[in-house]
Amino acid sequence: MLMEDGRAEVLKITVPESGLAAGLKPGVMVRPVDLFATPWARIFNGQLSDGLAYRAARLELVTAEAAK
Repeated sequence: MLMEDGRAEVLKITVPESGLAAGLKPGVMVRPVDLFATPWARIFNGQLSDGLAYRAARLELVTAEAAK
């Protein structure tokens, strides 16, 4: 989840297996490194769908001190 200005947004970020931090588990805060967003669009059954696809080189665990 991206937490910003009192809002939360769920982001799906693709990361190579080698970029997953040791100790990573659900609910742990992470920082994506070298995050890259790619816009996409497609037409399916006559309807336009579009959005952003996110990928990162790796995820770093955020310590309690860094989160302050």
